[in-house]
Amino acid sequence: MTNEDSSTPRIERAALGMLAMWMSERYFRTFRVTDDAERGPFDAILNQRDLQVGITIGLLWEEATGNDPSGLEGVEALETSVSADLEAANDRGSYALWLPPRAGVPAQEPGASDFRVLVQRGVTGLGPGERREVRIPALLRIAKVDAGGAYFSVVGGMSQVWTDLSEGAPGAFHLDSKDIHRLPEERPEIDILVSQVRDRAALLEVGEMTAVDSHDYWLVSRMGGEPRGLTVFGAPISFDSADAAAVRRLLRAHVGRAEEQRYNGTCDLTALVLVGSYAHIEDERVTAGLRGMNPALYSGIDLIVLVADGQVRQVLQPRSLPWDAGAAPPPPTPIS
Repeated sequence: MTNEDSSTPRIERAALGMLAMWMSERYFRTFRVTDDAERGPFDAILNQRDLQVGITIGLLWEEATGNDPSGLEGVEALETSVSADLEAANDRGSYALWLPPRAGVPAQEPGASDFRVLVQRGVTGLGPGERREVRIPALLRIAKVDAGGAYFSVVGGMSQVWTDLSEGAPGAFHLDSKDIHRLPEERPEIDILVSQVRDRAALLEVGEMTAVDSHDYWLVSRMGGEPRGLTVFGAPISFDSADAAAVRRLLRAHVGRAEEQRYNGTCDLTALVLVGSYAHIEDERVTAGLRGMNPALYSGIDLIVLVADGQVRQVLQPRSLPWDAGAAPPPPTPIS
């Protein structure tokens, strides 16, 4: 898997590259991806000198079924066009666009070309491991429904800050923020969004409506290694990443497959790489899902990490490391 001809899907190759960079930085050792022919029953193998790490990779979402639109119809064209632009600029880096949950890529013009420009500008100048938020134009719709009370009913991404909007509001309002799928990471940026809405709402009379030009905050990052160009991480718009039951079901399936690969293969360390669709890494349900499982079900897995939001989060830490032979292993427990 050391070249662009690997049979492994692009998202999985990108997640593997992020794992290799994360492990190299965390353990102060260099981990390299081997060729497909050497991986045996595993999805991939990382080499650290003469040691081998057997990798299982699993996506924490379900594919769209039937004729339902996935929202991902424009992904391949976006990856191809942005990758070509980067190649033309002699930029051979590996970049990622992280779609927020329930968000799709524009597939029709002129939206597709405008979006392509935003993404290309967003990744320009990023160093390995760096992340950046890209502002995507969004339209907020506000209606004043009552002169009494101090309340905002909110649908969409700003529902997380409805209490901030409601505090001292001059009446009852409805806010449609479905164009916002991901709030910014920095609190001052969130405060600006809240002020935008509150200031415009204060001008309304009962029965009036208005629209506010604003921004959605999507994430781009630069990864280490391959695949070169742009990789889009995202689940179909029909999948709800907040559905804890669905996440637990997928988690159990991937854990079972990792255990099976470990049984059928030979390696010095096993790692399960889970790729999730979350607006922010703090929204992840994997840690809680693993804590609710019987530890015997994942006893053969040494390391479990989650790749999401441009980051790698350790969910299960190794009991021992093959390069630290002789050290007494701690009991196997998920990360708190």
